[in-house]
Amino acid sequence: MAVVLTGGTGFVGSRLCAELLRRTDGPVVCLVRAEDAAQAERRMRSALAGVDEGAAASPRLRVVPADLSADRLGLGEDTFQALAEEAEAVYHSGASVHLAASYERVAPVNLGGTRHVIRFCTTGTPKHLHHVSTLGVFLAARDAGLERVVESTMPTLRTCGPFGYLRTKVEAEQAVAAAVTDHNVAATVYRPGLVLADSRDGAAPTNDFTTCVLAAAIVTGCYPTALGELPASTVDHTAQAIAALSLSPGTAGQVFHIMRPEPLPMRELFERARENGYPLREVSAQEWRDTLHAHRTNPWARAAHALEICTYTLGLTPECRPPEVGGDASTLAADQTGVQVPATGTAYYRRLLERLVRKHGESLPGVA
Repeated sequence: MAVVLTGGTGFVGSRLCAELLRRTDGPVVCLVRAEDAAQAERRMRSALAGVDEGAAASPRLRVVPADLSADRLGLGEDTFQALAEEAEAVYHSGASVHLAASYERVAPVNLGGTRHVIRFCTTGTPKHLHHVSTLGVFLAARDAGLERVVESTMPTLRTCGPFGYLRTKVEAEQAVAAAVTDHNVAATVYRPGLVLADSRDGAAPTNDFTTCVLAAAIVTGCYPTALGELPASTVDHTAQAIAALSLSPGTAGQVFHIMRPEPLPMRELFERARENGYPLREVSAQEWRDTLHAHRTNPWARAAHALEICTYTLGLTPECRPPEVGGDASTLAADQTGVQVPATGTAYYRRLLERLVRKHGESLPGVA
């Protein structure tokens, strides 16, 4: 029997695909946005090549062009039905991740795509749905009166704040919960925290939140007083934990918070950059915004200035600090699978920063 994966070309999805190929024996079928089969194949294997050469060359990897926002996932009727009979599990990590985008822009993929995946799960052979959400659904939980959230806490449109992307992720979780109740779908939800660069080589996408704010700090020479602490883990640990937990018995109906045991103080991002030789000074939140605006011709400063979500993720005011996130049950379950949490000390940030400069030095004046 096959497993189906959405979002396999993404930051988490590509590493999750590699883990599934390593931990399972059957076909791993990746649904990839593309105009045709050849383009889909190229996109998927190219994404894997930067993660795991063996996975990229695996004969068990199958790639199918698809569209999460379309009926039947953009598949022809025959292909949809045949794959629905073959698959025994679906890993839904596909999403449009644009932290500054409007709800209307990302909902067709994030919410509509989840609904199409649920329909796929209720067609043909019964399937276990492994739904990848985000702990960002609780980013503004303090506004809803919640100082602490745990696996059993239900996200709402109040807990996620006024952010289109996070609203779609709340509604997608609600759609999954409805599928469990109304259609008896076996489902497990995984909520990763802030996904950090790969512990092995510092790899992170250009639109990554931590990459953006670190680069903006380097460009401006300053960073804001950050009061927030976020659940976080590296992308490789995130993928390993999801894959290992998904293959453990008895996970249907559970929710897992995917994070390292201790939260990440957001000021650590900037302090680690200082440890690695960047002369950054700490300023007030308003001075940081003003400095970003003054450097608006630089793409990193302009992007950071546009991210209103920084108020909550960095905790720029006491009122907008993220809540405390509990995940003891998730941590215990992950420990039982043997997944190790990578170290994220000075050497880790050195790899992250060195890679940032190698890839984007031309947009980081003075450090290229």
